[in-house]
Amino acid sequence: MTKTVTKNKVRSVEPLIADLANGWMKSYNLDYKLEQEPLNTEIDKALDEYLSKSGGKGGNRPDAKLLLQDKNLNYWPVLIEYKGYKGKLEKLDSCGNIDNLTARNEPNYSNIKSFAVNGAVHYANALLHHTSYTDIIAIGMTGYKDELGKLKHSIAVYYVSKNNLGVGQKVGEYTDLSFLPPPEFDKFIEKVKTLNISAEQLEQLRERKEQEIKASLVKLNNDIYQNEKNLSEDDRVYLVASSIIATLGVPGKVKPLEKEDLKSSPESGETDGEIILRKIKAFLTEKALPETKKELIIRTLQNTLTSDNLNKITAGETQLKRVFNKRLCSE
Repeated sequence: MTKTVTKNKVRSVEPLIADLANGWMKSYNLDYKLEQEPLNTEIDKALDEYLSKSGGKGGNRPDAKLLLQDKNLNYWPVLIEYKGYKGKLEKLDSCGNIDNLTARNEPNYSNIKSFAVNGAVHYANALLHHTSYTDIIAIGMTGYKDELGKLKHSIAVYYVSKNNLGVGQKVGEYTDLSFLPPPEFDKFIEKVKTLNISAEQLEQLRERKEQEIKASLVKLNNDIYQNEKNLSEDDRVYLVASSIIATLGVPGKVKPLEKEDLKSSPESGETDGEIILRKIKAFLTEKALPETKKELIIRTLQNTLTSDNLNKITAGETQLKRVFNKRLCSE
């Protein structure tokens, strides 16, 4: 008679990790929000619109999130992701950075979904792309039960910013979250400000970001080519360029264009193309480009943006708005 040996599957201790960390924050009197709770409109909207950890459009839900203020009155979003297995804290690439990109420079959704820090850094990039926040703290925490059934945990903290191009820099590993409440948070931020990137590292990050953007634009161009009819190659190029410029914005001067700004209206002066063109003109004006260069850019993009076909309303939406939304979703 053959005996069947059933290997016990290791069970996730994520609920215990969440209880532990949330208990700490409660004891620190921190105003933290859980997965389904809103933090603020800007952050909630960014998390909802960014591609999810699985690559779809299901929104992003950090396990916990906070908005903390330092002694200089600067706000710092803090995004926390929990896991419940040994070895699931962070996944690094060969350069020691968080490994959130595949060899094809596309999002590595397997790592983003499976590792705590990778998920938190992914959430932080949602804020870099779609909010005015430029400095974010990403925290990953995981754990397991040892042979005696005792809960073990590990925590890693990363600083994700415009300056490090969203790749993130490791601040350190911690035994708890006692660095979050005041006055410890100010000491923590001082440590964050001491993090440096060498010129060589920054150049590597720039090259990596450029490859990521290139891969994203190639994918977007292919999508438009396959699914959007009656667009010439020039049209596709000009539409993507227009979408990029219109969503850049200038802090305190020009608000980045959002998909809600395009109403697919037939009203003269308020068509989607005219709205995008106005935003581009405002951006170029604030950038103080030479008038001849500014006029050349506007003239190049204007014919495409104001064409009747692109602004024709079908099922309540113009083709221009549809392409613009695809550009936003490709970020």
